Amino acid sequence: MPRPVVFFCISMKSRRFFSRLPLADWRFFDSFALYYHIIRSIIFKTDSIMKRKITFLVMALLAILPIFKVSAAAESKPDPKFYIYLCIGQSNMEAGATPAEQDKDFNDPRFQFMAAVDMPNLGREMGKWYTAVPPICREGNNLGPVDFFGRKMIEVLPPDYRVGVINVSVAGAKIELWDKDDYKEYIDNERDWMKNIVSQYGGNPYERLVKMAKLAQKDGVIKGILMHQGESNSEDPLWPERVKRIYDNLCKDLNLNPKQTPLLAGELKYAEQGGVCAAFNTTIMPNLPKVLPNAHIISALGCESTGDQFHFSTEGMRLLGQRFADKMLQLQGFKPEEKRTLTLKPDKLGIEISPTLRGIFFEDINNSLDGGICAQLIQNNSFQAYNVPDAPAHEFSTCDSVFFGWTVVSKGDAKGSARAVADKPLVKNLKRHYDFDPNDKYDDEQRYKQYSVRFEVENPGDGFGIAANGFGIAEHGRGKEFYYSNNTQTPSIPAVKDVSYDLGMFLQGEAYKGGFKVYLEDKDGNINSNVLTFTGIPDDWKKYEGTLKALNSADSRLCIVADAPGVFYLDFVTLLPEASQLWNNGKSGPFRKDLMQALADLNPTFMRFPGGCASEGPNYFGQVFWKNSIGSPEERIGFRNHWGYWTSQYVGFYEYLLMAEALGATPLPVLNNGVTCQFAGHQYVAPLDTDEDRARFNSIFVQDALDLIEFCNGPVDSKWGALRAEMGHPEPFNLKYLGIGNENRGDAFWERFDIMYNAVKEKHPEIVVVSTSGAADAGREFDANMKEIDSKYANTIVDEHYYKNNDWFYSHRDRYNSDKTRGAEGLTYDRNRPTRVFVGEFANNMTNNDYASAMAEAAYWTGLERNSDMVVMAAYAPLFCKKGYNKWNSNLIWFDNRGMWRSCNYYYQKLFSEAGDRAFFMSDAMKGSAPDTTIYTSPTIDTATGEIFIKFVNSEAVDKRITVNAGSGTRYEAEMEFISSHDTSIKNQKEQNYYSSHPEYNKDPMDNVPPGLKERPGMREMAWRFAKRVSYNEAVVPHTVDLGTVKGKFEFTMPENSVGILRLKPVK
Repeated sequence: MPRPVVFFCISMKSRRFFSRLPLADWRFFDSFALYYHIIRSIIFKTDSIMKRKITFLVMALLAILPIFKVSAAAESKPDPKFYIYLCIGQSNMEAGATPAEQDKDFNDPRFQFMAAVDMPNLGREMGKWYTAVPPICREGNNLGPVDFFGRKMIEVLPPDYRVGVINVSVAGAKIELWDKDDYKEYIDNERDWMKNIVSQYGGNPYERLVKMAKLAQKDGVIKGILMHQGESNSEDPLWPERVKRIYDNLCKDLNLNPKQTPLLAGELKYAEQGGVCAAFNTTIMPNLPKVLPNAHIISALGCESTGDQFHFSTEGMRLLGQRFADKMLQLQGFKPEEKRTLTLKPDKLGIEISPTLRGIFFEDINNSLDGGICAQLIQNNSFQAYNVPDAPAHEFSTCDSVFFGWTVVSKGDAKGSARAVADKPLVKNLKRHYDFDPNDKYDDEQRYKQYSVRFEVENPGDGFGIAANGFGIAEHGRGKEFYYSNNTQTPSIPAVKDVSYDLGMFLQGEAYKGGFKVYLEDKDGNINSNVLTFTGIPDDWKKYEGTLKALNSADSRLCIVADAPGVFYLDFVTLLPEASQLWNNGKSGPFRKDLMQALADLNPTFMRFPGGCASEGPNYFGQVFWKNSIGSPEERIGFRNHWGYWTSQYVGFYEYLLMAEALGATPLPVLNNGVTCQFAGHQYVAPLDTDEDRARFNSIFVQDALDLIEFCNGPVDSKWGALRAEMGHPEPFNLKYLGIGNENRGDAFWERFDIMYNAVKEKHPEIVVVSTSGAADAGREFDANMKEIDSKYANTIVDEHYYKNNDWFYSHRDRYNSDKTRGAEGLTYDRNRPTRVFVGEFANNMTNNDYASAMAEAAYWTGLERNSDMVVMAAYAPLFCKKGYNKWNSNLIWFDNRGMWRSCNYYYQKLFSEAGDRAFFMSDAMKGSAPDTTIYTSPTIDTATGEIFIKFVNSEAVDKRITVNAGSGTRYEAEMEFISSHDTSIKNQKEQNYYSSHPEYNKDPMDNVPPGLKERPGMREMAWRFAKRVSYNEAVVPHTVDLGTVKGKFEFTMPENSVGILRLKPVK
């Protein structure tokens, strides 16, 4: 901006004042000072009268002429501390973000913009500077990355520096629009709305930018170029060359030094934010610095979306703009780059890494089995959720005409009744594997009752029968009764268009002469599949099967309706998606494809199941017995599990073993030892008071353990090995580990543990028994259990559980160092003792899987790996949670009926699933001569191949440039894979009530369209395009950076708040 012109009136009285001023203090008035000193020497040689006249005239002239000269000089000399940046791009650069509350009062004159167009409604004229109060591009725009760039710049720059921007951006434009030679050919063939925008720049945005820049150069210095463009060139491999041509023209036309004029190019929206042009970031944009060395790519990772395919939200633009500023400040010397060094010595080997360190723990909690990983779609498929013993009244039906998950159907004037009965058992001579005490207070007959539904049709009308609604989701937060057991009364079977579903059901009549129709029906009563017809119903149970093919993707229910009066019975209804929708085409069990693939991607080396507390049960009737879960599905005995809902055992121990095998994981089953869960008050403890009690304990609990080992490992000519073969798996499951009890404590538990432990070790010394330290990481319970283990069961693996906060995980990374004391006996985690540790359950369960918890747990994991000669197994817990049913707030994978969200915690587990077989020496990440205590690492090497894996966590919100000293001998192909988020509160699964069947996401968008507009052509399509729908995109996902071939010393950037793995693969 022009400097102010200052006028002085000078008299003889002021002469002495000016004469005493040193030249340096005259500042702008150096010319005036020179003239003054010359004239003063003349004046002193004349008489006094003449002195007065000359003084008056000369001083008057000197007071005017030199100052005009100074003013002119000031206008032509730009302010070197006024930094100007040229900005071009598409709609994100134009700016469309609504100001947040914190943005509304900005009015700092240190950040200015030169209007590139007239803005008459705002009183702004083209070519003039204004304080950068938005809009700074054109009228009608709002906030954008340029705004946040400038605000961050003046925040960091010294107070005597100013920032100016000139923004000439056009929504939807290709980069060709700024090509001085080709722009006209391009714009002449563009859409009229774009031509209208371009016309505001005189029809030539490049020329307008140069014209404004030349004006700006009179006031300050152009220090760089900012660009966010590429959506319209997302598949153009020549884009880097086009950008270079524009850059070269700008440098030439504005006389800029390319070495001192960086170009910063912002990435486009990432795929996880819904960006449809995300591939541009990895396929085209990385070539820009190759053709234009002074170009720098600004990451858009984690920049929040508006929800559409292209645009950033206010917070996304804020983060992107601040990253532009951070890079520019760094390049111009105002913000030093954070640098660290790592020194590798892969020849200096450390401990062996446990081959079973990383695993999974599956517990039927949070509705993760039925209606979850089990793909069978009918809730309460055998009508057993009725009169459930020891269950709270609200959890299951206590009325014989109410069927959880089912709705009685009366179409037209149909009339009839339906009620649950137990006098028509589907399975005759149901096996009872356990000899319970007939004289105790428990009515064991309740466990074995087989309910079916008896229909009596008076008038079939248009159809009388029943509809299975599937596994619905209860809205979170409506009260405990809605969390766990859900009497779904809305169609909730997630039918997918053109997918077939295999039906199975058992029918029996009483001289019934009619037939049945079976079909899918949507919530509006429309038939959503082909219709199956069954006739000739016998007077004994018969299985009917068929295939239904969905007509549309819509939540549906399975209708089974009769067409004639009479009496019939229905039992054990199943509906499974076709094999292509099952994991491994159903060969490994009836498992949901997406959820199982997520587990497979973790590369688990062991799988613990079925609990947890779920393995112990809350009470007598909730105890888990593996023999009740094998055989044909209709023979299996379901129960109310520990977490308060029905477990059908359609997936039982056999399927768990298939699941582990298919995942390449060693099975680790956990058995009940007659002491139910301590958190349910140990409501049942198997008696040992008499010889009869002890005999019964042995026949039930001890024999259960021995028979399970035989079922898993026994030959096909053994009793239980033969059953395994009969079920389809003649090969053994190679069971190595067996857990006895869960988070238990006290004399009653250890007395029963001792009986089972000795029996197992006597007959199967090869089996490693897993014991328990209880439910906490320290304290009286932990100390007492460790004392028991140290004195009697030192050769077990101790299962330690703890759920802690982030600070604990960061500060206890060395928990298992060999000098750390555990328990009250003064013992340490001594490698010379046989006892080893299984961290069977750990997580931060206080923050609902936010990104900050993932970083803290990952830092802790590096400590587990560094101590994996003590910690031989570790598993996050819980594994799954169905939206609406979270009993626990830390869950690795969240899901609903149609999709899933892998948590931030899942992704660090996935990244850390790779390791070598040995640790090796590596320095800390050094900042000069001191270690960076916010970086956590664990280095391992595959001694067979020489491949190196370096796990890292950068827990600081700052990028760090890492120099790796890898030695001079080996060349490596280097690659970094990582997750990172600027916002550490972000959650991949979003809010609790964000799921596909929630009413908020199933509204007809036409309801919000005014009546006068509903009839317009294309309005329905437009409304649905902007309808509020659930997305399964995850905000935090891994990204890979190819570092190329390296040798000796190389560099990479460890992003802010990052968890990752550096892979170095030797090149032969």
